[in-house]
Amino acid sequence: MWPFTQKAGESARTPKPDDWLLARMQRNGFPLNVRMANAYRDIGRVPGYEHKIIIVVPLRDPQLSGMPEDSEFDELKAVELSLCGVLEAENESLCVLAITGCGTRDLIFYTRNPKQARKKIETVKAIITSHKIDVAIQPDRNWELYGFFGKAIAASSSAETKTSAKTAPLASN
Repeated sequence: MWPFTQKAGESARTPKPDDWLLARMQRNGFPLNVRMANAYRDIGRVPGYEHKIIIVVPLRDPQLSGMPEDSEFDELKAVELSLCGVLEAENESLCVLAITGCGTRDLIFYTRNPKQARKKIETVKAIITSHKIDVAIQPDRNWELYGFFGKAIAASSSAETKTSAKTAPLASN
């Protein structure tokens, strides 16, 4: 029965990995498309996932606005799917943000195993030839980066909640 089968530290709300909040924002006057995993907004941080992984994928030839050319979206989608497939295996890491603009696609994950995540990322980097990948892994026990974007999106008038397949928003993000 439900309350008795819940493990210690688990949330009563089961996050849905295909529930994303989409927002258009600005950084230094340039547009940003932000895709935020909506599933964690009400529950905050997930216990045990205490390190953030920031993956920066520089665009090859961004528009003057800092956004990718249409021809680059499919490759960015493939890079993101490769990274998510490896890092999210066995729920070792959770993809919580994808930010496109200012000449990059940034992917933010939270992980429970930073050393293993770094090894997995290095493996993916060796396979991906279309783009350079820069990585930083840092402690963020309270999910401050995720919270920052949650507050910024809440203050933005251009945010809309969409429930869609995880990869569907990539064409516009």
